Amino acid sequence: MKTKILNKIRNISVLLVTLPVAFILFLYLWFLHASPLSFNEMDLNKNGWVSFSEADYTGNYGIKQIVVNGKTCTEYFAYKDGLPIKVMCNE
Repeated sequence: MKTKILNKIRNISVLLVTLPVAFILFLYLWFLHASPLSFNEMDLNKNGWVSFSEADYTGNYGIKQIVVNGKTCTEYFAYKDGLPIKVMCNE
Protein backbone atom coordinates (compact mmCIF):
# COMPACT_ATOMS: atom_id res chain seq x y z
CA MET A 1 0.00 0.00 0.00
CA LYS A 2 2.73 2.41 1.00
CA THR A 3 4.81 1.63 -2.12
CA LYS A 4 1.80 2.20 -4.39
CA ILE A 5 1.31 5.66 -2.91
CA LEU A 6 5.02 6.41 -3.21
CA ASN A 7 5.02 5.24 -6.84
CA LYS A 8 2.05 7.50 -7.63
CA ILE A 9 3.78 10.46 -5.97
CA ARG A 10 6.97 9.68 -7.92
CA ASN A 11 5.03 9.49 -11.20
CA ILE A 12 3.31 12.80 -10.51
CA SER A 13 6.64 14.39 -9.61
CA VAL A 14 8.18 13.18 -12.86
CA LEU A 15 5.28 14.67 -14.80
CA LEU A 16 5.54 17.99 -12.96
CA VAL A 17 9.19 18.23 -13.98
CA THR A 18 8.96 16.72 -17.46
CA LEU A 19 5.99 18.69 -18.82
CA PRO A 20 7.41 22.21 -18.23
CA VAL A 21 10.80 21.16 -19.64
CA ALA A 22 9.12 19.66 -22.71
CA PHE A 23 7.02 22.80 -23.16
CA ILE A 24 10.07 25.08 -22.98
CA LEU A 25 11.91 22.85 -25.46
CA PHE A 26 8.90 22.97 -27.78
CA LEU A 27 8.82 26.79 -27.57
CA TYR A 28 12.55 26.99 -28.28
CA LEU A 29 12.25 24.77 -31.35
CA TRP A 30 9.18 26.71 -32.52
CA PHE A 31 11.04 30.03 -32.26
CA LEU A 32 13.93 28.58 -34.27
CA HIS A 33 11.59 27.19 -36.91
CA ALA A 34 9.20 30.14 -37.25
CA SER A 35 11.78 32.92 -37.42
CA PRO A 36 12.53 34.43 -40.85
CA LEU A 37 16.14 34.73 -39.75
CA SER A 38 18.95 32.29 -40.36
CA PHE A 39 20.70 30.59 -37.46
CA ASN A 40 23.66 32.98 -37.78
CA GLU A 41 21.35 36.01 -37.68
CA MET A 42 19.58 34.68 -34.60
CA ASP A 43 22.92 34.22 -32.81
CA LEU A 44 23.01 37.81 -31.58
CA ASN A 45 26.17 37.50 -29.49
CA LYS A 46 27.98 35.41 -32.16
CA ASN A 47 29.01 32.62 -29.80
CA GLY A 48 27.84 29.81 -32.12
CA TRP A 49 24.78 28.98 -30.03
CA VAL A 50 21.24 30.41 -30.15
CA SER A 51 20.08 30.62 -26.56
CA PHE A 52 16.43 30.54 -25.55
CA SER A 53 16.48 34.29 -24.90
CA GLU A 54 17.97 34.98 -28.34
CA ALA A 55 15.38 32.72 -29.96
CA ASP A 56 12.61 34.44 -28.00
CA TYR A 57 13.91 37.92 -28.88
CA THR A 58 14.19 37.18 -32.61
CA GLY A 59 10.99 35.10 -32.63
CA ASN A 60 8.84 38.06 -31.54
CA TYR A 61 9.23 40.40 -34.46
CA GLY A 62 7.28 42.79 -36.63
CA ILE A 63 7.68 43.70 -40.28
CA LYS A 64 7.57 47.12 -41.90
CA GLN A 65 8.46 48.55 -45.27
CA ILE A 66 11.26 51.13 -45.36
CA VAL A 67 13.27 52.90 -48.05
CA VAL A 68 17.07 52.60 -47.98
CA ASN A 69 19.10 54.41 -50.66
CA GLY A 70 16.02 54.63 -52.88
CA LYS A 71 15.27 50.89 -52.60
CA THR A 72 12.15 49.43 -51.00
CA CYS A 73 13.24 47.19 -48.13
CA THR A 74 11.58 45.01 -45.56
CA GLU A 75 12.75 45.56 -42.00
CA TYR A 76 12.27 42.90 -39.35
CA PHE A 77 12.24 44.53 -35.92
CA ALA A 78 11.99 43.20 -32.37
CA TYR A 79 8.70 43.85 -30.62
CA LYS A 80 10.54 44.05 -27.31
CA ASP A 81 12.47 47.24 -28.06
CA GLY A 82 11.74 48.17 -31.69
CA LEU A 83 15.34 47.67 -32.77
CA PRO A 84 15.95 46.29 -36.28
CA ILE A 85 16.94 42.65 -36.47
CA LYS A 86 17.34 42.29 -40.24
CA VAL A 87 16.77 44.43 -43.34
CA MET A 88 16.13 42.79 -46.73
CA CYS A 89 16.10 44.95 -49.84
CA ASN A 90 14.67 44.08 -53.25
CA GLU A 91 17.24 44.34 -55.98
